[in-house]
Formats: sequence, C-alpha cells, structure tokens
Amino acid sequence: MTKIFKVLAIIVFFTIVGCSNSTDRTEENNNKIKTENSSFIGTIKEINGSSSIVSAKVFEGNPEGDVFVDLTVNSDETFQVGDKVKVGFDGTVKESYPAQINTLSVELVD
Repeated sequence: MTKIFKVLAIIVFFTIVGCSNSTDRTEENNNKIKTENSSFIGTIKEINGSSSIVSAKVFEGNPEGDVFVDLTVNSDETFQVGDKVKVGFDGTVKESYPAQINTLSVELVD
C-alpha cells in the first residue's frame, strides 16, 4: 500500500511541476519583438498631427511594413508625405498594426 502511495505521490508531483508555467506573462513583454537594429530608413506615407506612418523594413527577415513614428523628437524639421527619413529607435517593436516603436530620432535623408 505504501508503494502505491509513493508512486501516486511522484506522479502527482511531476504532473504539477510539468504543468506549471514559469514564463513572464506581462502583456508588455508578450507584445514586443526585440531587434538588434537601432535605426531604419523609410518613406512617410501619412502624417497625423505629431505622428506619422512610415513605410519601412524595420529589421532583417521581415517584409516592409508600416510603422508609427513620433515626429516630435525633431521639432527643428518640417516633414511632408513622401519624405525619405532615417528613424532611430530603442530596438523595441510592438506587435501591432501598424507597428509601434519608441522613436528616439527622425531626420531627413537625401
């Protein structure tokens, strides 16, 4: 009887340990992709107040897509639709459509 109890206890223990999830489940971490790039070049498709949508290939391995870019980080420049810009960001890309980044810099490119 004690052997059955020990075997049953071991099975229950491994079931509990095996089914536990130790990953970080915060929404902020689950909705982001970390990249190694810190800048990209793209074309402004749309401007809405202080933000814009830039069409760009943000990181290697993914196709070109739309990205929200905060234009207030460069108040010295006047941006227009069709401008080619270099955007610096902190390396975090939020999985949304359009993608969202933490814009650090924006400058016109010839």
